[in-house]
Amino acid sequence: MRLLLSKKFLFILFALILLLSYNHCVYAQESHWKSPLVINVEMSRFMFSLDKAYLEICYAVYPSNLTLVKVTDTLYGSVILDINIRNTQNDSLVVHSTFSIPIIINDTALLKTASIGKSAYMLPFGSYELVIRGYDSQNPIRQDSVRKRFSVDHYSRLPTISDIDLCLKVTESKEKKNLFYKNSYEVVPNPSLLFGDKESPVVFSYAELYNMNPDSLYSVVVGLMDSKGGFVKQKKHNHKYSARNVVDVNFLNINSVQSGKYSYVLILTDAFNHEIARSEKTFYIYNSHLINQASAIISAKSAEFAGLSNDELVDEFRKIQYIASSDDIIAFDKLNNTEARREFLVKFWTVIENGKLGGRNDITRLTYLERVLTADQRYRVIGQTGWHSDRGRVFILYGDPDEVERFQSSENAKPYEIWHYYHFENGVQFIFVDKSGFGEYTLVHSTKRGELQDEGWERNLR
Repeated sequence: MRLLLSKKFLFILFALILLLSYNHCVYAQESHWKSPLVINVEMSRFMFSLDKAYLEICYAVYPSNLTLVKVTDTLYGSVILDINIRNTQNDSLVVHSTFSIPIIINDTALLKTASIGKSAYMLPFGSYELVIRGYDSQNPIRQDSVRKRFSVDHYSRLPTISDIDLCLKVTESKEKKNLFYKNSYEVVPNPSLLFGDKESPVVFSYAELYNMNPDSLYSVVVGLMDSKGGFVKQKKHNHKYSARNVVDVNFLNINSVQSGKYSYVLILTDAFNHEIARSEKTFYIYNSHLINQASAIISAKSAEFAGLSNDELVDEFRKIQYIASSDDIIAFDKLNNTEARREFLVKFWTVIENGKLGGRNDITRLTYLERVLTADQRYRVIGQTGWHSDRGRVFILYGDPDEVERFQSSENAKPYEIWHYYHFENGVQFIFVDKSGFGEYTLVHSTKRGELQDEGWERNLR
């Protein structure tokens, strides 16, 4: 009898433990995996020899984007990173590395603090493609990937500047075992390249200058350039270097700079102010405490977004990527709170509606989103939303065609459509073919500039 009671007691105790563990997991998942997984990646090249580069890859993950398991008062999780570097000239894989980044959170205030890491590789002269994939270890279906193409060129024997590391902090250090130690400095990168507000009001920079002529007088100009190529801030220092290869550490306070995209520029000049070398890196500033000069226009536009949730803002940006630049997409992915995303979309549509698209100002937010809804109804097929199809994209960007020629399937040809727009570029065409026979029409040729062009498109009919 005692034995039976003991077994029953142990069974109940075990069930309670499982139930508590399950509750911990569910709590963590519900709290932290609603936002998309985002892996920020930045890379910089430094000279190792005249035909080899030292490539540094910095990455950041945010605990708030992960599925975290709560055990007592601590949250646990991890990201699996897979790094591949391929030589695109001979299609050979030169780097393949997979490792885990553990996340341990004892204070929930740290959930929005990025976990930053770094990897480094030696690469010879050539052209490359970097692909980094990140997986949530607790929920592998949640993934993010980053793809970058770059080259390693033969270094000149003339004065040259490396890529610029834009950093959260650069301080003198003797801790050589520190992951971020570099040439007597602790260089803490910011892979998101997003600065501003109280968290990062100063942009620190680290760069290397090569082939300096000892004892010659040089000037180093550090500046912040806007999209028009004008300096928003700049400062200049004169130097005489005692070595051929030296380090340049600088900083700019951006607390008073309006939110937007900028270039951090490092220029090396001679004693006569002639430019010898330059290096630039694009980054982003988000200063929520500043009022933009176009505040009246933006304020009116803000009302359109006031009631949108974070999920609705993300969904809208997903649908406007047909008119967003690659820089816009990168910038939006780096924003990890609702207010920042709302402000981004307000400014995005303000720019678009003021004629960013090649002088056209006929696309408004209202028009665009109405076209998305219409495209979703007209061109939806099994397994694909209508706005995401080729016909949906063309309709969203250019509106209803002036004429549509529809050709049914025959013994010698698959079904296809020719859309005519007579008011673009003296008349353009878009040709779509139903390759699968299930109503999913694919764009195979267009006469419009910037679109897919294939003079041999008729082979797709067979």
